[in-house]
Amino acid sequence: MTLSPPLFPLTLGLYAVACTLYYVHLAVSLSRESKFSRPADIVLLLGFVSHGVDITWLCLHGLHPGVNVREALSFVAWLTAGAYLVVTRRAQLPTVGLLVVPVVLVLEVAARFAPGQETRRGLSPVGTLHIVLSSAGVALLSIAAGGAAVYLIVERRLKQKQATRLGRRGIALETLDTINQRLVLAGFPMFTLALVAGVIWMAELHSSVDRMAPQLALSVLTWMLYAGLLVARRAAGWRGGRAAKLTLVGFALLLTVLMTYFIHGVFGS
Repeated sequence: MTLSPPLFPLTLGLYAVACTLYYVHLAVSLSRESKFSRPADIVLLLGFVSHGVDITWLCLHGLHPGVNVREALSFVAWLTAGAYLVVTRRAQLPTVGLLVVPVVLVLEVAARFAPGQETRRGLSPVGTLHIVLSSAGVALLSIAAGGAAVYLIVERRLKQKQATRLGRRGIALETLDTINQRLVLAGFPMFTLALVAGVIWMAELHSSVDRMAPQLALSVLTWMLYAGLLVARRAAGWRGGRAAKLTLVGFALLLTVLMTYFIHGVFGS
């Protein structure tokens, strides 16, 4: 039986309104001072709370984030929204929100409308650890990718001497680079532990090892890329555009991993 969370329409609506307000903020800020950033953050916070209530309600009915890929995707979306709200308290980054919140919206829609089967066997502690750590890692790395994308956009406009308010005020390249570095530093250990826990979990589910080999290979490749990014920052002094591009490549691989898990969960046996 598939349960529909009671506040899903409200959550979806709030996320959509937040997306709209971030877009309006960007459009207005290109020519004059904009006051839409704070309302967008507030609406996103309301959506985050509504989403959290739905996740709690589903957990009380036995549909926790580890029961199937659908609930895991919803959990990732919720944590991503929460991670952005935490980051934006330290630095106002509404343009990053314009890129991140649509990802949250798409993940939540995919989670709720895609077909999926519930896991028949119970989730082990290692499986729970894998899901929680991987979801938190994806959330942090999603914000890092959003910041990296904004960095490249602003840098390009500045090089082309097309600086607007987007580049002259509110968003400093150094700030974006620092946030990128800190988020990757925070998300990489979580991703590492999630990868180790995932391998152990696969060993527990003997019949799933062969079927999960592509996901594992992609996960290891993603881990190696983020590890290379951290080493390049530390040893070679990579900063700015090069680090931002590598962050986006890593996130693209991370999305590919999520997509393979989603396809496997929906169409796999």
